[in-house]
Amino acid sequence: MAVLALMVASSLWAGVASASAYRTAKKPPTIRSQISAPAITVLPVISCTTSYGAGGGSGPFVPHQLPTTSGVHGLSFYSNGLITVIGPAGWACGALVAADGGQRLDVYPPGKPDYSVTIAPKGAALIEVDADYTGHLPGAGEVCALFPHSAAAAAVRQGDLPCPTSAGETTSSLTDDVVKFTDRPGVVGTGAASGGSLASTGAAVYPQLPFDSNASVDISLLSCTLPSKMASLCSAIQGDFLVRNPPTYAGEQSG
Repeated sequence: MAVLALMVASSLWAGVASASAYRTAKKPPTIRSQISAPAITVLPVISCTTSYGAGGGSGPFVPHQLPTTSGVHGLSFYSNGLITVIGPAGWACGALVAADGGQRLDVYPPGKPDYSVTIAPKGAALIEVDADYTGHLPGAGEVCALFPHSAAAAAVRQGDLPCPTSAGETTSSLTDDVVKFTDRPGVVGTGAASGGSLASTGAAVYPQLPFDSNASVDISLLSCTLPSKMASLCSAIQGDFLVRNPPTYAGEQSG
């Protein structure tokens, strides 16, 4: 009987061990996903004086600081309350609201002219943002080269105006509504102050409505033209610009 009891106990123990091993083998592995969220930092905002082509503005609110996910050092925000862009810290800025509704903000080294109201020479160091609309030829002309098959390009051709294309300019479409560009040194292209000793990079945001739509849409155009030792900042500047200026269209606004 003792032998029989020992055999039964041994058999039960083997079954328990086998079942335990089975459960261990079949237990799904634990997967721990670690999501690395970008750090949010706060940068100072430099208020830019605005020139008005007609009348005067009411002085839009400009915050003292703004958050950003850019971890690049040596940057500040520049804003007139209508346009906001990141640029090298310690620079100057100026903005323009033209009589026809077009807007511009420029960031440039201290002591340089206000490029928002004067034409920047080739090779000038600057950050420039144009905020315009395709309902008039100046605005359509700003984006026709980057969107050659768009309604804006067709409007420029119908107006018997040349579309300022450049064989040396390289472009890439991030989406249907966003196109990046690069003007190498010596190439006169879309970039503000391009054609000089500095490369100019940037992006244009132009919502692509159905081609047969004659609606005017708002566009945004960034140019980043910096000395070679600072040119790496353009990536962070462009990234922040694209986040702050998404392609949008809310329909024709009535008074």
